[in-house]
Amino acid sequence: MSNRKLPDYRLKQKILYLDKTRPDDLIQYGNLFYEAGAYSDALDFFQKSNYTEGIQEIKNIALESGDVMLFQRSAKAMNLELSPLDWENVGKKAMELKKYFFARHALEKANNEEILNSLANIMKSEEQEISS
Repeated sequence: MSNRKLPDYRLKQKILYLDKTRPDDLIQYGNLFYEAGAYSDALDFFQKSNYTEGIQEIKNIALESGDVMLFQRSAKAMNLELSPLDWENVGKKAMELKKYFFARHALEKANNEEILNSLANIMKSEEQEISS
């Protein structure tokens, strides 16, 4: 299957939701998307096949890239309840990578006013730099 190109949206939906695709095939499709860097699509296939290792790997990538939404989806796919510390960690990473809206979302979930205030100050200062 590795020599095949990635399915388009319609075929992806058919494979995931209409066909009775075997879990091993779903994992292979997930791996194709994963290798292409299409982590959200890979997550769809890994979740459908209950491939915990693949979901965890995507969750790790989401954390390292500060992708709060993918991090949240991955945790949900694993039925994990994210702690304030989880939210804080991904929020700090998003801040570090200047993904401020992701960071704000995560830090609001972490309910950490101190870091949220710090983020607001950083955003304000960068906004002032741009406008000057």
